[in-house]
Amino acid sequence: MVKKSILLSFCIIGINAAWAENDKGFQTQTDLSLLVSTAVEMQFGFEERIIFPFLQGTNALTADNNITLKFGAEVTPMSINVLADTIWTPVAFFVFSMGSRIGSGWNYDMFDTRMNGMGLYHRVEQGEPKEFADGSGFDGAVWDVHLGATLQFDLAAIFPGNWHHVVMKFDNVVKYQNYTKARGTEQWYFKADDGINQNTFGYYFSGFLGYRMPIFLDMVGFQFESSFPFYNPQSGESLANREPEMFWSLVTEFKIGKRFNIMAVTQLSNRLKHPVAADYDRQWKFYRVLVIGTWHLGGAL
Repeated sequence: MVKKSILLSFCIIGINAAWAENDKGFQTQTDLSLLVSTAVEMQFGFEERIIFPFLQGTNALTADNNITLKFGAEVTPMSINVLADTIWTPVAFFVFSMGSRIGSGWNYDMFDTRMNGMGLYHRVEQGEPKEFADGSGFDGAVWDVHLGATLQFDLAAIFPGNWHHVVMKFDNVVKYQNYTKARGTEQWYFKADDGINQNTFGYYFSGFLGYRMPIFLDMVGFQFESSFPFYNPQSGESLANREPEMFWSLVTEFKIGKRFNIMAVTQLSNRLKHPVAADYDRQWKFYRVLVIGTWHLGGAL
């Protein structure tokens, strides 16, 4: 399935590159990012976008229609990922996307803390119960394929003005994720998460309401996210009865010059109450503050 997604992406590149060179041409955008958080996290990111005009019209709803090819890489102290997505905007308020990602990780101890980059979840019952990741460096791969649909709205499209940018965005994504070492109902870690992943189909929803301004404080908004697995095809079991993982976030973004911005995200989350092997009950608590700096190296903004 991953090979088919990659092949489809290259086919779209070829078709639209030929079309674009004969018409309006295409744009590129290159970004570098750095993420740090109070949960002792760090991630370097690279992203390249190639934007092809596609079925553009003369009215506001279709003037910016395009197909965007996105390629990227993410590197943390315990993992590496590469990703590819094809994003189609057939009308201003709707976006359809499809893509895949693949990555690997490694495990080590740092400051008396176990960094679980990737591995099968295990629990030791002797003495004080504890969980750990059973795996070594680059012990297999984690990959997914995903399909998404986004609805978006900007009040300034109806009432033009620099101070009229009340924006809303709703993302819906269905994906299948797989750790090549896991079988059946085995659970696994990736990037130091809670270790409750299975090879499953899952659903992700995100809703955002924000206000953009033409000043240094570029944007303020609130975001709600929810994700949960719903079916494991290897075991034939439904996981829909699990409480979804959820986040409430306060998002602020600052624009520094034309090509650099900083985003701060303060998050609450319904974290697991008990170890994974006990149950999946959750409770709301403060989770982390994320700070993401993005440098637009060149291309479209």
